Amino acid sequence: MKKIKCLFLICCLFIIPVHSQAEDADARLLRLDQIAGQALEFTKAGLYEDAEAQLKAVQLELIQLQFKDSGLPMEDWTVLSTALGEALHVINSPEGKEIETLETVTTFRLVADAVVSRYRPLWTEMEQPVMSSLQSLKKSSMTADSSGFHESLNRFLANYYIIQPSLKVDVSEKSVRILDEHVRYMERSGEKMLKEASAESEIEELEKAVEMVFKEMEKEDPAQPSLGWVISFTGGIIIVTLSYVGWKKYKGQKEEERKKQNH
Repeated sequence: MKKIKCLFLICCLFIIPVHSQAEDADARLLRLDQIAGQALEFTKAGLYEDAEAQLKAVQLELIQLQFKDSGLPMEDWTVLSTALGEALHVINSPEGKEIETLETVTTFRLVADAVVSRYRPLWTEMEQPVMSSLQSLKKSSMTADSSGFHESLNRFLANYYIIQPSLKVDVSEKSVRILDEHVRYMERSGEKMLKEASAESEIEELEKAVEMVFKEMEKEDPAQPSLGWVISFTGGIIIVTLSYVGWKKYKGQKEEERKKQNH
């Protein structure tokens, strides 16, 4: 038990610098962000009951916080509450839809970070996979590869809808609206465009719109530690802790079996 407590203490120590960098943010929102990160780590590990418990803890934080005391614009509060509701819905019965569950909880985790981050939010780390899927989409459209086109389009849409709620928090309404229009047109008319050989030009326009939203978030305080690094480290601590607990339980069971065999 002492080793477990030490591991969680280390975890807490690495979370503290994040709080110091956001001194103007409401402490309860920072706690909400921290719990959301833990919920995602549990979801990644397939520990859905633990993830659900964390999400419900976030829900309780929101109830106690109340909109009028949060300091958030009404639009941000709505995005955060909606993302939490969707995460709670999928985590309640994740069997058979593990990918959807992970994507939905990831979406909420990114939104929670977006409402408290003063500089470069976590969702910007999705730039590479988003742009990569667009490049694959463009390549398949040039070769008229229908199968590859649909695969790349689905991958792009999955990545986009993970970050879309966070865009509403951090990016200008105009940029989000332009990007949404391009995405929905591509989603609705992709097959038709591929047959008419007009897909390439539309993908280029979509690519410009995507680049625009990421460019809005390029400035970052160089003195701020990488929140992504801190969260990854914290996630590693949680996983190590869970592994240690599992190992202790396994060792205890083996010890009991050995004692029974001796008697």
